[in-house]
Amino acid sequence: MHTFLVSKYDLITVYAVVLPINMIYSKADKNLERTENMENSKRRVEITFLNVLLCLLVIFIHVSSSPVSNLNKDSLQYLIVMVPWRLSAFVVQGFIFLSGLKLFLKGCDNFNYGVFIKKRLKTILLPYALWVMIYYVYFCAIGYFPFSLKDYIMYLLDGSIVSPFYFIIAITQYYILMPLWILLVKKIHPAILIIGSMAIMVLAKAYLPSILGQSFRYYDRIFTTYLFYWIFGCCAGLHYEKFKTAIKRLFPLSTLLFITAAAFDACLSYGSFAKGMYFPYLENLHVLYCVFAILFLYGLFLRLSKLNVPFMKLIKGIDVSSYYIYLSHCFVMNIADHTMAILGIGSIGAAYLMRIISVYSITLSLCILYSTIKSRRKKIC
Repeated sequence: MHTFLVSKYDLITVYAVVLPINMIYSKADKNLERTENMENSKRRVEITFLNVLLCLLVIFIHVSSSPVSNLNKDSLQYLIVMVPWRLSAFVVQGFIFLSGLKLFLKGCDNFNYGVFIKKRLKTILLPYALWVMIYYVYFCAIGYFPFSLKDYIMYLLDGSIVSPFYFIIAITQYYILMPLWILLVKKIHPAILIIGSMAIMVLAKAYLPSILGQSFRYYDRIFTTYLFYWIFGCCAGLHYEKFKTAIKRLFPLSTLLFITAAAFDACLSYGSFAKGMYFPYLENLHVLYCVFAILFLYGLFLRLSKLNVPFMKLIKGIDVSSYYIYLSHCFVMNIADHTMAILGIGSIGAAYLMRIISVYSITLSLCILYSTIKSRRKKIC
């Protein structure tokens, strides 16, 4: 029999998130006006900006993982790489928030579950299955492991063949449960729903290890792990104009909260990772940082969306290609690492620089080229 306890840090985390979220929805009418109109079908610039930033940061996280693991923890180089690496670690939360927002921005009154799932199979799961096969065949070819159909199926189901694929397993669960999310956002006030989702997320984090056992390795891909970000995105999308207005109004506060949380998260993470210090509330603090980072960046990009931003063609190209970039960038990185190993490049700094240049340049250019060709073929057909 297990005794379940929620720590005071979990309660503080929920309360700290409740305050800004309650400020966003505190002035909501009982019958919130939904922003279901033709304009919502167009890609909004602020969404494009955030999606592109998340896409670029997820590459940065993975190309930086090797130096973070191998550099001397007492060196200045480690500090320089580790801090932005740690502060970039809100990308999965950001992608899940954006996914919910984009889906509900279109409205949900005419939702067809069969059509919805069929589209996700075609656009999300089939490319994912193809890339799992590509990675698996490549790893077999270089002798990383022998070919086994059973192993391939397991990699396909658990998303563990490369580190970013656990996101696909998590987001698929939200897609499968789509009728539930529609029911919830229609029946429950968004402030109550968002606060409740944060409480469930914190409780699941505390209880699931005891329920499922410490040997269970897949907590990071269970949908409850990111439930708050999904629900927050769904509510933001369904009531988008109200969300935008609140984000603009609260931008000074979200900026202050972001800077404060980033400073504490960076300092305590360095103390934990480099010095071996123990901070029982570090992961709770990181949750707060992820929330405030999303709020701050959305407010920032809403402001930038009104300006004449350079390189918009490139930005839109990355935006359209972002899922292909997400799937393929680790493949380019593995080829680069294997090539450098053959060439005998052992310097951490040289390998890091070559990894950054090759992964960003090759992945972005090929994925944008593929998306451009695919778009032109659709127009011809």
